[in-house]
Amino acid sequence: MLTLCIEEGGANLLSLDHPMPHAAQVLKGWAETFKLVYLTGRTENMRQLTLDELKSFGFPTQRTDLEMFTLKDWMDYFSLQSSVVETRSRLFSKICRRYNVIRVVDDYPGFFAAYRKHPVPDRIGLLRRKRYSPQDYRAQGATRVIENWKDLLIH
Repeated sequence: MLTLCIEEGGANLLSLDHPMPHAAQVLKGWAETFKLVYLTGRTENMRQLTLDELKSFGFPTQRTDLEMFTLKDWMDYFSLQSSVVETRSRLFSKICRRYNVIRVVDDYPGFFAAYRKHPVPDRIGLLRRKRYSPQDYRAQGATRVIENWKDLLIH
């Protein structure tokens, strides 16, 4: 991640990214009614590349917000002054002060400790079965766990 964010050549790693099936379709549907906020661990210098990538994968980017880590956030992490979870928690708190957040989707159970500190009614764990169990997500504060984005399609 650090190489991707700090070194200019790291942008070449974007070619390794692939969208999860049905994610863009789900988010397009939600964007018709709600404002979407993307929260990523990528650093601010990757903003335009990230937006371009989201567009190329078919994700909605109009009338959305993109919250990103600063280079200082990552430097604090690598110098052991802060953890990624603490930084995520701080950024999520900032989002919650601006918006009435009704749903969050994440595939890392550790971040749900930050999400459950706020009155977010729908905290969805996107199961990474090879690494985590549904219980790992629920123990950290997920309100439900899904197998894939298709489970979120509104029919």
